Amino acid sequence: MAQGYKKLRRMAIGSAATMVLAAIIAVLTLAPMPSGGPAGSDKLYHVLAFACLAFPLPLVRPRWTVWVILGVIAYGGVIEVIQPFFGRQAEWVDLVADAIGAVVGAVTGTALSRYILTPPHYRGS
Repeated sequence: MAQGYKKLRRMAIGSAATMVLAAIIAVLTLAPMPSGGPAGSDKLYHVLAFACLAFPLPLVRPRWTVWVILGVIAYGGVIEVIQPFFGRQAEWVDLVADAIGAVVGAVTGTALSRYILTPPHYRGS
């Protein structure tokens, strides 16, 4: 019973982290953007934000990696579609940056899950 509780608790924490990050990303990507900054820096922000968004769930549920990647890319697509209604400009390159971030974050979470979820004596050398 304790193992099931741990798994449920990890899922709850991973889901909560994902929801909070999704809300923060929605606010930041839909709010009016100040001009300036180095050229292309917003693409780096997209990669980092969506990597963070895709990281928590595969960390606690590695089997969901592909679904998380697809879901995060779809989320980025929805944001790009609705940005014009908020005075922002939708860009295909932003969606590509979102997809790159989704893959990087989910793969990193999956890779680290082996070290977090597997007891040391089962990992091997």
